[in-house]
Amino acid sequence: MEKQNRTRNIQMLFRVTTKEKELIQEKMRLVRMSNMQSYMRQMAIKSYIVDTDVSELKNLAAELQKITVNFRQILKHVDTMGVAYAADAEEIRQKIDECWDMQRQLFKEATKFSKT
Repeated sequence: MEKQNRTRNIQMLFRVTTKEKELIQEKMRLVRMSNMQSYMRQMAIKSYIVDTDVSELKNLAAELQKITVNFRQILKHVDTMGVAYAADAEEIRQKIDECWDMQRQLFKEATKFSKT
């Protein structure tokens, strides 16, 4: 039986896993809220979702992979000719490793906010 004088007269239901429920309850404790309905309503109305598009980072990773493959092919060719500059080759390897590290860090930071 629905009460006519209720401000909120529409009921919304959804299901969660045990782990999700525990996470929600932990977040409720952090903001000092004990009423689940109030918390869920506030989160749904006042919160926001950050949708991150990491497609450009994936494209960057693909291009970086191509560069790495090309570099290794060049090094292999130079090594077979016997005209290797070890110091230069090592510096290039280090720079490529730095690029990969930066790409991994960017991807890690970007995906922190993506949807689960």
